[in-house]
Amino acid sequence: MPRVVVQTAFEDIKFMCQRCGSCCHHKRPAEFEDLVPMEQLKEFWEKSNLIYLTKEDIKRIGRKTGLVAKDFVDTLYEYDGKFVRAKEGGKKVILDIPVMKSKEDTTCVFYEDGCTVYPVRPRACKLFPFRVEEKSTLDGDLILSIGYNPTCPGIGKGKSVAKKDLERLVVDQFRQRSESIASEVGILAREGKIQKDAEVCRTLPGRRSIAWQSFSTEE
Repeated sequence: MPRVVVQTAFEDIKFMCQRCGSCCHHKRPAEFEDLVPMEQLKEFWEKSNLIYLTKEDIKRIGRKTGLVAKDFVDTLYEYDGKFVRAKEGGKKVILDIPVMKSKEDTTCVFYEDGCTVYPVRPRACKLFPFRVEEKSTLDGDLILSIGYNPTCPGIGKGKSVAKKDLERLVVDQFRQRSESIASEVGILAREGKIQKDAEVCRTLPGRRSIAWQSFSTEE
């Protein structure tokens, strides 16, 4: 069975959030299509900045604000609580992992001169400026490599980062997302809705083209 290994790609580093809001902006690189093939995923992660949500994040924010998911959740398809779609007769498996909605100025919908849901902010926000890159080994194991954004003004300030706490947060986020995806893929597979050699894609939420809206209504 493949292992999941978490490692930090840096030595001792200091960080203190400056509450500047620089991480509260979405960055959706225009050179990518609405569907991102897995072979382009590394490049996509390097060029984008999206606030990904787990199902638990969505529940906590909903309870705190009284809002329903569609008010703050952004996906390529209409969000119905699921992360996985089987399309083109099962030839495509699409991971439509929800992200936080943003306003026209690209800021998060909950950003108003600061985060208005800070106590229940998503795990992705708690992680920033640290980023996780998923790498596969020749043995099929998965390495979650934690790096950081050196442009963040909080880097180098405050106390040294507790790596163990950071790793636990990464593991928790990865576990929640993986369990959701595995469960949904399993259901679709048992229902015969996924072909054996299906292509796997990730979505680029928040940029719904007219052509894609037409395609996305097909089952």
